[in-house]
Amino acid sequence: MNLTEWARAQGIAPRTAYRWFREGTLPVPAERVGPRTILVNIDANTSPSVTGGVGLYARVSSHDQRPDLERQTARLSAWAAKAGQKVVRIESEIASGMNGCRAKARRLLADPAVTTVVVEHTAGP
Repeated sequence: MNLTEWARAQGIAPRTAYRWFREGTLPVPAERVGPRTILVNIDANTSPSVTGGVGLYARVSSHDQRPDLERQTARLSAWAAKAGQKVVRIESEIASGMNGCRAKARRLLADPAVTTVVVEHTAGP
């Protein structure tokens, strides 16, 4: 299957898939077979068992909200148990909402065992 067809089937923009191919981060094996053709080996990722699981992420913005952080983590864990999800990692941190410095969130996203990240979002007033 060519790269563009594979990307559209996965719900990914073809430009993104091409960038991943150039960077070597495409999640499936692919090779260039002509000046404008890249073929993707779609059979390479079919495995009988899926490894990995859910990563839970909780955050509050200040230290005086620590009890809220603990309750948020407990709600996420309860949801995962009720939904039958396998939790492989839980990260919680106190970090400002004004910047993007989220060390523990980055650590969670970098973990290859985490296939899905679950974050609680409370609706505003």
